[in-house]
Amino acid sequence: MKFLYIFLIVNMISVITVRSQPKAKAERPYQIYEKGQSMTNVNVRKEVRGTENIVQIEVLNASGGTALVRGTILPGADIVEVIPTQGSFNLIRQITKSGRGETIQLIDVVFPVRLRINISGQFLEVEIKEAGFWKVAVGMIQ
Repeated sequence: MKFLYIFLIVNMISVITVRSQPKAKAERPYQIYEKGQSMTNVNVRKEVRGTENIVQIEVLNASGGTALVRGTILPGADIVEVIPTQGSFNLIRQITKSGRGETIQLIDVVFPVRLRINISGQFLEVEIKEAGFWKVAVGMIQ
């Protein structure tokens, strides 16, 4: 009977010490380093069904393509330049372009990749650490 009590006490102590260990935070597979003042929302997500190494960048100006009272039309968001400061890609493919913004794809991306993106004079710098099909959606106001 004495051994049963000792066994139970040792077992309880081991359970308590296992539970008291701090949990390590899972590291996000992406990091946003810089975001322009006119960028209201930046959403980075990985498409689980994508098999190619592609980064798709979509930018939309909430007020782009809209006429003002005086008759001028507000410009949409434009991707002016994409510079990889780490990693690389082979090709830029334009998917859509409208009065509100545009969508491009970076093809054959070598990960980890860190991109500095000039969007209508505002800069977004993002690093993506895992290979796959990634979508970066940027909402802007001007």
